Amino acid sequence: MIDLVLAASDTVLALPAALPDSDPLSPPGIGETWNRMVGVGKWIALGIAVLGLLVVGGKMAFDARRGETTEEVSGIIKIVLAVALISGGASILSFISGG
Repeated sequence: MIDLVLAASDTVLALPAALPDSDPLSPPGIGETWNRMVGVGKWIALGIAVLGLLVVGGKMAFDARRGETTEEVSGIIKIVLAVALISGGASILSFISGG
């Protein structure tokens, strides 16, 4: 029984090594359109993130002028993480589509 399990394990581990490695290619006729959509979506999302950062910064300025403490630091952290997520996601999509 153990020999059967070991043979199956060896087969499963050797199978990926036998597969050919190919470059990522987009489907015919969709590559340029897909890359443009990803690029436009990335710029729109980053523009919204910059506007959010300006809104949070403005709220912090008004709160500081009134002498109140601000709790918007978590908002800034969320915006920075969102920008990293947007940029990373767009880069991964562009890489997968071969752009």
